[in-house]
Amino acid sequence: MISLLKSTHGLQRGMLVAGLALVTVFLLLAVFAPWLAPYGFNETRVDGVPFGTQQPPSAEHWWGTNVGGQDVLSRVIYGARTAVVVIVLAVVFSLVIGVPLGLLSGFLSGPVDRVLVLVMDALYAFPSLLLAIVVAIVVGGGSSGVVGGVLAAAIALTVVFIPQYFRVVRNATLAVKVEPYVDAARVVGTSTPRILFRHILANVRQSVPVIATLNASEAILTLAALGFLGFGIEPSSAAEWGYDLNKAMSDATNGIWWTGIFPGMAIVLMVLGVTLVGESLNDVLNPLLKARGGDTTTSDEEEISAEYEEAVAESGLDEEVAQEAAALDADVRRVSTLSLTDLAVTFHTGAAPVNAVKGVSFDVAPGEVVAVVGESGSGKSVTSRAVLGLLPATAEVSGSALLRTGDSDSRELNGMSERRLRAVRGNQVSMIFQEPGTALDPVYTVGWQIVEMIRAHRDISKKAARARAVELLEMVGLPDPEHRVDYYPHQLSGGQKQRVMIAMAIALEPDVIIADEPTTALDVTVQAAIIQLLLDLRDRLGTAIVLITHNMGVVADVADRAVVMYRGEIVEQAPVDRLFTAPRHPYTRRLLDAVPHLGQGAGAPVVPDTAPPVLSLQGVTVEFAGRLGQPAFRAVDGVDLVVRRGEVLGLVGESGSGKSTLGRVAVGLQKVTEGAVLIGEEDITTLSDRRLRPHRARFGFVFQDPAASLNPQMTISECVAEPLKVQSDLSAADQRAKVAALLDRVQLSASYAGRYPHELSGGQRQRVSLARALALDPDLLIADEPTSALDVSVQAKVLDLFSELQRELQFACLFISHDLAVVDALSNRVAVMRQGRIVEEGLRQDVLQSPKEDYTRKLIAAVPVPDPAEQRRRREARGSLLSDVE
Repeated sequence: MISLLKSTHGLQRGMLVAGLALVTVFLLLAVFAPWLAPYGFNETRVDGVPFGTQQPPSAEHWWGTNVGGQDVLSRVIYGARTAVVVIVLAVVFSLVIGVPLGLLSGFLSGPVDRVLVLVMDALYAFPSLLLAIVVAIVVGGGSSGVVGGVLAAAIALTVVFIPQYFRVVRNATLAVKVEPYVDAARVVGTSTPRILFRHILANVRQSVPVIATLNASEAILTLAALGFLGFGIEPSSAAEWGYDLNKAMSDATNGIWWTGIFPGMAIVLMVLGVTLVGESLNDVLNPLLKARGGDTTTSDEEEISAEYEEAVAESGLDEEVAQEAAALDADVRRVSTLSLTDLAVTFHTGAAPVNAVKGVSFDVAPGEVVAVVGESGSGKSVTSRAVLGLLPATAEVSGSALLRTGDSDSRELNGMSERRLRAVRGNQVSMIFQEPGTALDPVYTVGWQIVEMIRAHRDISKKAARARAVELLEMVGLPDPEHRVDYYPHQLSGGQKQRVMIAMAIALEPDVIIADEPTTALDVTVQAAIIQLLLDLRDRLGTAIVLITHNMGVVADVADRAVVMYRGEIVEQAPVDRLFTAPRHPYTRRLLDAVPHLGQGAGAPVVPDTAPPVLSLQGVTVEFAGRLGQPAFRAVDGVDLVVRRGEVLGLVGESGSGKSTLGRVAVGLQKVTEGAVLIGEEDITTLSDRRLRPHRARFGFVFQDPAASLNPQMTISECVAEPLKVQSDLSAADQRAKVAALLDRVQLSASYAGRYPHELSGGQRQRVSLARALALDPDLLIADEPTSALDVSVQAKVLDLFSELQRELQFACLFISHDLAVVDALSNRVAVMRQGRIVEEGLRQDVLQSPKEDYTRKLIAAVPVPDPAEQRRRREARGSLLSDVE
C-alpha cells in the first residue's frame, strides 16, 4: 500500500487517499457493525418501550427513526455490512468464472471462442438492471433467509459482471498471445498450461483490479436499485439501503428528510470511494502514465552515456576543441531560414523536472539539408517538435526559434500563440513524421486530408484543391494519382504513404521542412527513392530541410551539414565531408566507428561443405488463407535452404519477402503447407506440439524486439532459466548457477538476475535474449533482426558479442536481417529472398560484391554507406537502377 501511494503524485495521490479512506470506513462499518450500531437493524423497542416512528434526530437516535420505528443510524451501519458482503461475493464469483473463460476463449479461438462470445454478447445485450432482476427472481426462489437472499443478490450481480470480465480478459489474451515472449516460450517447449498462466495470465491480470473496483461501484448502485424495486434481500433478514430509500420516498414530501438522506449519502459516499480507488489504480497501473523524474534516465540512455564516457576517457576531451566543434557557423547564420539559439525544453512531471534539451543552437539556410543525429534520449525529436509548438502542456520551452521568410520578414516561433502557429504550420514550416501509417487519419482518404490542409491556408474551392492534390501526388511519384487520391491510407504501401506525407508537406511550398526519421520504417530501396525525392524537392523549391535521423548512411547521402546531439546538447556540427573524415569530438568518432559499412565487412570464415547440416529446408511452401472470396496468400514459395554446423547464413530481403516466416518455420512456430523441415536428420514437419517438444532443446531464437521478447512479469533470472525448467532436470541451485554462467557469458553481471526487463537497456535485454537462446546449447539459432531496434553504438557491441559466441560455440545460425552491412560483417553465406522465393544464394563476398541478379544489385545499390565521397560515387554508378521503385 505504501509503495502504491509512493507511485502517485499530486491530484492523483489525493484521489487515491480519499478513495481508500472512504472504502476503509465502510469496511470497518461492515466488520464491526454489531459493536458500532446502537441497536439491531430491525429493533423497534428497548425494554418494551417502542422507539416511535419517524422521530427526528435526538440524543437517543442520532439520525432519527424511520417509518417502521427502526433506528436509521443502525440500519445504515448494518446496510454497509450487507453491501460489502454482496459486492465481495459478486466480484469474487465474477473473477473466478469470467477470467478463466476469457483466458481460454482468447487463447483457444475456434468454435469454443465463437460459442462463448455469442453467449456473453447475448448476456451483455440485456440492460444490466433488468438482467439482475430476472436472475434474482429465478435464483431467490422465495428464499427469505439472510444466506439465501445474499447469495441470490450476489449471483444476480455475478451474471451481470461475467461478460465484462470475459470481454476484457479475452481481448487482452488475443493481444498477449501473439507477443514475442509467448513465441519465445513456445520455442523452448513450454507446456500450454504454463504458457497460459505464467505468460499470458500474468500479463493480463493487471487490468483485473481496475475492472473489479469499477464493477464494485456499479454493484453498489445495482444492489440499491434491486432493494428499491423490491427484488433485493428480504427486509427482515438484512438491512439494505435501497429498501430504506424506497420507504423514505413518502417521507420526503412531508419534510421528514432524515429517513432518506442518510442511506442516500451512504450509497453516494461508498460509490465515490470505490470509484476514486478504481480510477487511481487505472492511472497507477498504466505504465504510459508514469512520470520520470529529472534525476533519472532510461537504461538505454545510461548505456549510451557509458559509451560516451568511455569514448571521452580513451581520447581525452579538450574543452576548447569541444566548444569549437559544437559552435555555429557564422556565415550560415546570416542567410539562414531557421535559426535556433539556446533552445531548451524542460518537462514538468509529477516528480522532478526533466531537462530534455539544453541550449541547442543551429541554423538551416535556404536549399540546405541539415541532419540532426544522435542516439536514444539525445533530444532530436523534442527539438523539432518544439519549433512547431507540438509539445505537451507539461513542456516549458525557452530560447529562440527564429524563422526568416523574406529579406526583412522574420518571426519568433517560441512563445507564439496557438492561433498564430496554425498559420505557420504547413504553410511556412511543415513536418514529415516518422511513421506515415499513424500520421495519416485512417478514416479519410489521402486526397481529403491533402485538400483539408490546403484549404486551411488558402481560400480556394474544393475542386481546385483536389486538382492541386492530384498534382502533388504526381509530383512525389505516386503511381496513378488520379485514382489513388481517393485511396484510404491502408490501401497504400509504406513507401506510398510516406510519399503522401511528403506531398502534404510541400503542398504550400513551405520555407522549412522538418523530416523526423522519414525513412526509418521503409525498405532500403524505397528509402533510396524517398531520399532522392527529398533532394529533388530541395533543388526544385529551394526549401530548407531539417532531417532528423539515426542512420549515418542517410546523413552521408543527403545532408550538407550535420548536427550531432548527445543527452540534449550539441557536441559537434560541421559539413558532412568534414564530419565523416575528421570528426573532432570523441563521441562523434566513436559513433561513426560503430556504424557497419557495406563492402568493408570481414564476415566469417567459409564453412566446408563436409560440415553436417543442422537445418535443411526442402521445397518449403507456406500459404495463409485469404479473406472471404479471396485466394490464399503464398508467403513462402518452394524454398530450399541448408545451414551447416558453425555457419552463419545471412537471409536478406525487403518487408513481406517471407524472411521471418521462414525463420518461424525452422523452429516449428509456423506449420508448412508443403515441403519438409529437417533438424539434423529429423523431419519435424508433421510433428504435433507435444511430439515436437523434446526436439525444441535443439533450437534457440533471438527476436527482433528485445523488449517484447522478454516477459515483463518475469525477472531476468526467470527468463533465462525457463528453457532449463522446461527441458532439463537440473535442481533449482544448478539452474541458478547455470543462469549466472550464461549471464557472465553474455557480459552481464550476476546482479542483473533479479531485475525486470524494463530495468535494462535495449542492448542489455538483447544480451539476455541471447543468453536464453543459448541456455540449452542449441544446434540451431534463429536470429530475426536482432539488432534493428538498437542504437548504433549498442548494436556494435551486441554484434561483436554474437560473433564471439558463434565462433566459440559453433552453432548453426540463420541470421535474418534487412541490413546488408550487418550481414556483411557476420555471415559466411548470404541468401536473398524476394516474394517468398530465394532469388540468389552464395558466399558472402560473391553475393554482396558480385551479385548475379538484378534484384540483388538493386538492394545493394540502394544501401547508403557512411562515407559522403563513396556515397556520391555509388549514386552516380547506380544511375537509373532504382527508377522503377515505388
